[in-house]
Amino acid sequence: MTASLRELLERHDADAPDAIVLSGAGQHLTWRDLRAEARRIAAALTRDGVKPTDRVVFVGKNDLAYFGYLFGCALAGAVPVPLNWRLSAAELTAMIEDCGAEVVFTDEAGATAVERAEAELPAVRTIVALGQHDRWPSLTAWKDPVGDDPGATAAPDDIAFQLYTSGTTGPPKGAMFANGSNLRVLLDDISVAWGFTADDVSLVCMPLCHMGGLAWALAGMAQGARQVIVRDFAPGPVLDTMAAEDVSMAFCVPTMLSALSAAAPGSRPPRLRQMVYSGAPISPTGLRQAQDALRCDFVQIYGLTEATGAFAQLSAAEHADAGHPEWLRSAGRPYPWVEVRAVSPQTGQDVPTGQVGEIWTRSPQNMAGYWHQPERTAAALTPDGWLRTGDLGYLDDDQRIYLVDRAKDMIITGGENVYPAEVEKVLAAHPALAEAAVIGVPDDHWGETVKAVVVARPGATVDAAEVIAFCRGQLARFKCPTSVDVVDALPHTATGKVIKPALRERYWQNHDRRIH
Repeated sequence: MTASLRELLERHDADAPDAIVLSGAGQHLTWRDLRAEARRIAAALTRDGVKPTDRVVFVGKNDLAYFGYLFGCALAGAVPVPLNWRLSAAELTAMIEDCGAEVVFTDEAGATAVERAEAELPAVRTIVALGQHDRWPSLTAWKDPVGDDPGATAAPDDIAFQLYTSGTTGPPKGAMFANGSNLRVLLDDISVAWGFTADDVSLVCMPLCHMGGLAWALAGMAQGARQVIVRDFAPGPVLDTMAAEDVSMAFCVPTMLSALSAAAPGSRPPRLRQMVYSGAPISPTGLRQAQDALRCDFVQIYGLTEATGAFAQLSAAEHADAGHPEWLRSAGRPYPWVEVRAVSPQTGQDVPTGQVGEIWTRSPQNMAGYWHQPERTAAALTPDGWLRTGDLGYLDDDQRIYLVDRAKDMIITGGENVYPAEVEKVLAAHPALAEAAVIGVPDDHWGETVKAVVVARPGATVDAAEVIAFCRGQLARFKCPTSVDVVDALPHTATGKVIKPALRERYWQNHDRRIH
């Protein structure tokens, strides 16, 4: 059983100190190298007054230095809080103030926002630059040259790391993940469910400031796989890296998969055996194109940050079962240690099999709670341990989860409920569309009505009336778009999800009722 980052590091350093665990940008780190770097950072944190349970922030892109920070915090007993380098200075200020961090690590990608936030953060005593900076010490100059291990221990209930979840309203939410429950399940159980072995080479291209990237990297490390860290995603260079580094395992969101598929013909990574995907719906056409281009096993995972990432999985065998094509519409079945329910938002009672309700989940994966926000924690976690996901869906007789939509994205038009994801699945099959998002927009008669915001495939022309007619051939009329806007690109989060509030904003300006 591995129940802390310290245990993970020390076990592999003892068992295979010379095995390469991290590669990237022409550099390689063995477990011995990583432990030595973590000790130098831990000693410097302790020297600078960081105490056990103190939060320490990292603002930057994927980098080998991130892992020295991550494990250095663990050896010092501090809690790592990686933040998105794309945040504005105001967002960054709010999160650093919320977690109370006094030490911040940043690279050149995050430096501009950190500089702008610095004046508003009097509690921050130390800012460490991964490279050279005019005002801040570099990591090389700051870290302790000797690296005596502070010897901080980790109890099961101690927090291993804290991640801020995306949201459009209210203060930031710092989701906390404990050693003995969340981290232990990730390292011991989820890593096995994902199929990692010590012989694997794993591509880490998802952002390490998000659960998707962090959990994927730690799960691979737990099984002794080598991690290849990608700083910036570009399909051609990523495919070249996958071939050069003999990558056998990868995790992408559908937008990344689509880009890799388009670039892959004639350059398939030769050792790739499994592609895991999640984060947004994928069209049947997009999945087939990816399977044809990459020619490996495909596994879909489903989860959310507050559940330590994935808690359900659609296996490679289920993807390949020609007798059950409907399974490809599923998000998979819960892991053996996970319970799921579909619950009526109105009554709080379980709905019958096949009927839509909010998906709830209960397992040791559920977060410890939100940092200093008991009311929001209580809104997410029931007293008996169920996590309300906010996702609407239904279960079949085998407990496969079929997602319908996010509860907050549901459109109510003329008293009828419309789930945008259902409409988006139809639009995904339209030959002229590369991508589509469905939102509710204001309507004087119906309250709101359905709009499709779409991106055309290269060389294709989109006719709005024809797109609407295409939907009417497959959906009830009230579910179909009443208008179609063609745009060059849709706004996405770093994890590939379409940012629906950004799409809605222009349509709901000057309206009292806002759909968010």
